Amino acid sequence: MDPQSMSARSFAGGQSLARVRGWVIFVGIVLLVLGIAAVIYDSTATRISVMLLGWLLVIAGVMQIVHAVQVRSWSGFFLYLLDGILRATVGTLLLLYPGSGALTITLILSFYFIVGGIFRTAAAMDLKFPSWGWTVFWGAVSIVLGVLLAMQWQTSSTWFVGFAVGVDLILSGWALLMFASVINRLTSLV
Repeated sequence: MDPQSMSARSFAGGQSLARVRGWVIFVGIVLLVLGIAAVIYDSTATRISVMLLGWLLVIAGVMQIVHAVQVRSWSGFFLYLLDGILRATVGTLLLLYPGSGALTITLILSFYFIVGGIFRTAAAMDLKFPSWGWTVFWGAVSIVLGVLLAMQWQTSSTWFVGFAVGVDLILSGWALLMFASVINRLTSLV
């Protein structure tokens, strides 16, 4: 058995490759469309990203507080409760002050892009799955975006988060579409 055939079978996980390919194409197109929208409306995408994170933290914090009250006999109750309060508080602050949240998130996001890009590039070069070159390219662009963002995080926080997220989504969608094209060729090998 050749390595590409083994990769195709293990990727499908028992499902037909045509079905898997259809989902990969769908997700790739959705990511491309969302990425293009985020690049065009970068300031709005920044605000939405900050507010979405705020809501997620508020919801997670409230759920954790409720759960902490339910398990109050547990020895780690106070730490668990404080963590839930911290999550809910940070989420609320992001919702109330999205501009300041964008500054903080911009700096954190720059490190995410750098580390994530290094990881994607190294993993793709090590695993060499079908169409791995596109993932290496995606990783390299993520590293460059992260470095640019870190260099100008205070001045670019109003628009660059949305722009960077958009470019990352576009490259992610493109990498999935390129992978889907390889799945089509691998279908004949299985």
